[in-house]
Amino acid sequence: MAASPHPPLQVVAVDAELGAIADARPQTAWAQLASLDKEESRTAVSVAQSALRVAQTLGARYVRLRLGEVDGLDRLWKGVRAHFLQGAIFEDSEPGDELLRARSALMPRHLDAIRRAIEQLSNHAVRSEQTLLLGYPRRVTELPLPLEVRLLCEEFAGAPIAPSLDLPAAHLASMMRLVAMSDSVRSFGSGPLHCVGDACGPIGALPPGSGEVDVAAVCKALPKTSILSFMPWPGLSIREAMRGYASLARLHPDNQTDPEAWPSSPVPASHASR
Repeated sequence: MAASPHPPLQVVAVDAELGAIADARPQTAWAQLASLDKEESRTAVSVAQSALRVAQTLGARYVRLRLGEVDGLDRLWKGVRAHFLQGAIFEDSEPGDELLRARSALMPRHLDAIRRAIEQLSNHAVRSEQTLLLGYPRRVTELPLPLEVRLLCEEFAGAPIAPSLDLPAAHLASMMRLVAMSDSVRSFGSGPLHCVGDACGPIGALPPGSGEVDVAAVCKALPKTSILSFMPWPGLSIREAMRGYASLARLHPDNQTDPEAWPSSPVPASHASR
């Protein structure tokens, strides 16, 4: 008996770094839109433009951008990270306060570089009828944090740009007492596509219900039209990763008929599928 054909895989979004592979210049994937080096920023724009062309070929509507780092924060970040991993962050927030103050002072010049880059990329995206997603930063030394993403979306109102929440990354920023989870969800949750997963301390991208994040409550706050993605932590087994996808499907706003009956996270650690 012939196997029944599988439906074609729909590509919804690609990361801008894919443009570096399409250009056969993988080293340019590290170029940052926020760079104060104009040549590097131009390279990052070129990479993102290539990603837009790849996405158009694949029928993908979205290209997710990583804006880049604020220069000069490495020493402070290492101190805050060490403080957090030692458990002292809950007793003393001073290292985090110092980092945020330094970041605020250094950030405006990087925002200017980002504005120039977005203007070029949004013109390309308009022509190809695609949307640029401003991804949640993996750490607070990157752009944009909630205030900055609100500023950019207001400044480019009408342009094809939108925020994209990364829930595990937002959890880490919240655990480190640097960015409130509620502010992250409000500022980034209005976008069309989000990376949703659970987290336990600094380890993220766990199946919903296996960590410390109230994933169901976050999903409840997202627009019903949201597209939810799950990029599993590499330490998960195939079975655990697939359970994560299944959990996310159940949590999607479209699948909820009785909000009061939504599952909540965390849940008991024992699962039949384990």
